[in-house]
Amino acid sequence: MFKQPILIASNNLDKTAELIKCFKDFKISAESYQNAITRLHFPNEGTTSYLNNARQKATFIFKKLPTESVLGDDSGMIVAAYPDKFGVQTSRQLSNYPSDADKNHYLINLVNGRSRQVTLRTDLILCVADHRVYHGLGVFEGTFSTAERGNNGYGFDKILIPLGETQTLAEMTDTEKTPYLHRTKAIQNLLEKVAQNEYEHF
Repeated sequence: MFKQPILIASNNLDKTAELIKCFKDFKISAESYQNAITRLHFPNEGTTSYLNNARQKATFIFKKLPTESVLGDDSGMIVAAYPDKFGVQTSRQLSNYPSDADKNHYLINLVNGRSRQVTLRTDLILCVADHRVYHGLGVFEGTFSTAERGNNGYGFDKILIPLGETQTLAEMTDTEKTPYLHRTKAIQNLLEKVAQNEYEHF
């Protein structure tokens, strides 16, 4: 298996909290890397590959804590109406909108009168003590709502409706929404790789 707790290589507190919660659903302990060392400034992310960005974050922390299990992730949004926007650069392209509400209103207005279809993708890289590296991939498929709805969530949860559903993620309970989350799916895929011993060395 691997050493627990998994240390999450991110300075994004909301993302870290969500990953901790998702791992807990699989009975796995996870926490911020900042519980082990002081807060660090990560190298700038690339602009072409989710996988490479996740690997960069994980290995950056793992090299400083080589006896620990370290997880890096990268996520992005693919908007059907604008296939050349967002993607790996989602967070950078939305950086001018300071709050979640600002970002959500921008996206709602952006797709007004166009396809509301949206995909979210997460790549996870887990580095463990003998230099094995595992990769997990998770994808959310759904649509944008026409307005923010619900209070149980953060980020885009108030405007994302899973395929086949009518409620946004933020209108669902944790139990209802967890199976739809791209990070949950990525963790499930990652743990399948661990169970099947599918890894590479670095």
